[in-house]
Amino acid sequence: MTPEEGIKQIDEARWERDKFGYLNLHVSFPDGRPVHAFLSMRPPYCDRGHIQLNVDGPLELDGHDSFPRFFFSFEEADAHAREFLKWRLWKERTHSYAEIRSAFEIEGGPTGTGGAA
Repeated sequence: MTPEEGIKQIDEARWERDKFGYLNLHVSFPDGRPVHAFLSMRPPYCDRGHIQLNVDGPLELDGHDSFPRFFFSFEEADAHAREFLKWRLWKERTHSYAEIRSAFEIEGGPTGTGGAA
C-alpha cells in the first residue's frame, strides 16, 4: 500500500456500530497488519469526556501515548482518531510544523499570561 492509499483508507473508512453499541474503525498498517479504533459512550456523570477512544494494534505505544483518550463530541473523537492514525501509521502531518509553531508565537513577546494572545 502506498502512503497515498493509506491516507485515503483512513480518510474514507467508516465507523461501524457493533452489537455492543461500540463504533469501530478498521484500517491497516503499511505492511497490511490490522489496526482497530473503537469509540464507546461513557456514563453521563463522567467529567473527562463523554466518548472514550481506544486504538488496538501493534503500535508500540509507551505510557505517555497510550489509550484510552476521552472526548466531548463524536466530531472531536473522529478527527483525533484519524489524525493519530495518519501520523502513527504514515507519519503524515495534518497540520504543518509551521502552523503548529505559529500557535505558540506571541506578538510583541511574552505576556506573562501563560498562553497565546
